[in-house]
Amino acid sequence: MQKRSAVVLVVCAMSLSLLGYGRCAAASDRRCRLWYEQPAQTWDEALPLGNGRLGAMVFGTAPKEQLSLNEESLWAGAPLDVYPDEFAKHLKELQRFVLAGNIGEARQLGLEKLTKSPTSFRSYEPLGDLWIEMDHGDDVTDYERELDLETGLAGVRYRVAGVQFWRELFISAVDNVLVVRLRADRPGNLNATIRLTRQKDTRVTTLGTRLCLDGQIVDVPAPKGYDDNPGGSGPGGAHMRFAGRLAVQTMVGHVEAAGNALRIVMADEAVLLFTAATDFSLRKMDFDRSLDPGRRADAIIERALLKTWDQLRRDHIAEHSAYFNRVNLDLGGEPEKEPLPTDVRLAAVKEGGADDGLVALYFQYGRYLLMSSSRAPGRLPANLQGIWSHRMWAPWEADYHLNINLQMNYWPADLCNLSETIEPLVEWFQRVTEKGRASARKLYDARGWVAFTTVNLFGRTTPGGSTEGSQFQNGVLDPLAGAWMALTLWRHYEFTGDRAFLAGRAYPILKGASEFLLDYLVTDADGMLVIVPSTSPENAYLHPETGEAVRISRASTYHTSIVRAVFEAVIAAGEILGRDPEYRDQLRAALAKLPALKIGRDGTIQEWIEDYEEREPGHRHMSHLIGLHPFSLVTAQDRDLFTAARRTIERRLSHGGGHTGWSRAWIVNFYARLLDGDTAYEHVTLLLRKSTQANLFDTHPPFQIDGNFGGCAGIAEMLLQSHAGTVHLLPALPKAWPRGSVSGLRARGGFVVDVSWRDGEVTSYRIEATRPATLRLRLADRVIERPMAPGEVFSG
Repeated sequence: MQKRSAVVLVVCAMSLSLLGYGRCAAASDRRCRLWYEQPAQTWDEALPLGNGRLGAMVFGTAPKEQLSLNEESLWAGAPLDVYPDEFAKHLKELQRFVLAGNIGEARQLGLEKLTKSPTSFRSYEPLGDLWIEMDHGDDVTDYERELDLETGLAGVRYRVAGVQFWRELFISAVDNVLVVRLRADRPGNLNATIRLTRQKDTRVTTLGTRLCLDGQIVDVPAPKGYDDNPGGSGPGGAHMRFAGRLAVQTMVGHVEAAGNALRIVMADEAVLLFTAATDFSLRKMDFDRSLDPGRRADAIIERALLKTWDQLRRDHIAEHSAYFNRVNLDLGGEPEKEPLPTDVRLAAVKEGGADDGLVALYFQYGRYLLMSSSRAPGRLPANLQGIWSHRMWAPWEADYHLNINLQMNYWPADLCNLSETIEPLVEWFQRVTEKGRASARKLYDARGWVAFTTVNLFGRTTPGGSTEGSQFQNGVLDPLAGAWMALTLWRHYEFTGDRAFLAGRAYPILKGASEFLLDYLVTDADGMLVIVPSTSPENAYLHPETGEAVRISRASTYHTSIVRAVFEAVIAAGEILGRDPEYRDQLRAALAKLPALKIGRDGTIQEWIEDYEEREPGHRHMSHLIGLHPFSLVTAQDRDLFTAARRTIERRLSHGGGHTGWSRAWIVNFYARLLDGDTAYEHVTLLLRKSTQANLFDTHPPFQIDGNFGGCAGIAEMLLQSHAGTVHLLPALPKAWPRGSVSGLRARGGFVVDVSWRDGEVTSYRIEATRPATLRLRLADRVIERPMAPGEVFSG
């Protein structure tokens, strides 16, 4: 671990004005508040704060508070892509085997020639823990903790021996710091010890009234060190450098060093400021040893110290609420349930009850989590756990999974009026695709770019998996995962109409994806253009001759749907921008040769080009339905496919499907697209009952944030859809929501939509255009068409 000399910095006292303390945090809409009458006993019960770059899980424990800390870029490992020898040559041989029906030989060849160790990469890691050890007894009464979604403030209050104690916490995007205010209602009764700890690779020192955490991740390769992936996760060595800085301020009393901790002595109140940094460079997708994490963190703290507590808090609330308050949702509900603690309400739902106010809270919580884990000052997208993780080796490395999970993270972004959350995804993904051009060339001798299912912050764009078998089946067999991810950029354009974004950022990425797909397609014996080898994520079919469960095929419905959606998007984007007319003709010609979606003998959409029997008919992935959602290849305009899609979901569910949180969330979206509000509502309820923890985090299990985002998007899709050519109000309204309103949702075409209803009927609506566009509004069975100018409002 490298040491650095520190410069002693004088800590300026802040002017601290007092609050009214009727509640833990500022008074706001109680419907947007999670609250509890006891502290968190585990990490999964703690409450999340974040500003896109820093994350904290607040336990609310007394007398010893724990805050589990994260910084978005703190990963183990180092950049590494692996290239099996003569990959393109062996791939062509494998393609011949598949087209000839020799699936066993194809699989054996792939395992032997198309895999290479290390098959995976190391994990996202926690930054550490902040401990606040109060010098009072543990006879705590009148306890309450909360998270106010509207203000982004967490709070804890309790009483010990007649003294009232408060904590108020937030992570400011404006000032890039975690802020904690401690207060007692009797002068001189605030005494506490403040510590920073981390499991490994760090040292903590004091510097005046400041704690300094400095470290460097040292990876030890197996067998001496732990490696969660049997196929290997890369070499050992001294890798990411990181630092954290914490300053403590009091008006009355004083702060003193106590070993590697700080002591607050006889204060009335105190303010803690914390921030962190690493030496990761997004521009390089690598470490940048010219970056000093300690100096970066010092500079952030110094800027924050120039503000008073009131200024920090006021600026944070103003900025946070400006995003959050764009959307309001009222589903009616029962007012008498709103005062109940959140875990009590959730337990009642798990026991068979209904709580539509809790559904609305869950929806807003999804928006809160997205704007807390993917936004400036952060520069990386939300990972499998958003930004919050406490394990040194997170499940699935808390990576960026591109075969549903990262896509699902951003389903609410535009629809739920948080388009800015797309920016960290786009900035990172642009660099992934730049690296992917080298991988497309080296692996496939192809144009464009490629990215596979598993990607880390360093942008690995070669096949990955925990073992060689996984690397082949989940990696090599799915080089289209990145192309699916690219369609998130096209959807963003559809909602915003931002031509500069389309021309400068989205179109080059989409065109690059289409170039790779064109080069990767092969002609089969029927004269169709097909993806070979092909697969359907993580599911298998039973080989009709051997009965063996296999995952290799040609032209899975999943892959063909991605090809079709990418080609159609590039054609549409090219027409809008007036670019590449000859290339668009090539794509149109290729589209004409793609296999059509097929309906099997049981009336469901086939998962593979042949009507195979599935190994797991209740599998959690439903990738052959991406044409229904999130794409718009299957709509009510084709009744046969629409009916077959419904039967497909019903068959999955009848065999136990939807058993993970994200899968259940996807089902909500499917039924919303099928215009079946009652069944969509049933699965919203099941999402709460079976896959939601006490702090409303989604569980796979374990915790995985995509289900929160998918559930949020699904609720919005029940109230507003715009994928099928019209702005459709209340397309899947369930009977359980007889009255209500929503304001601020976004529709494709650049529209902001408000709608109210009673007894299942629209009572009023307001639609504002943000750019020149023609509104096609669907109300019940009629369509109103109206050209609109920016700022114009159409209401009724």
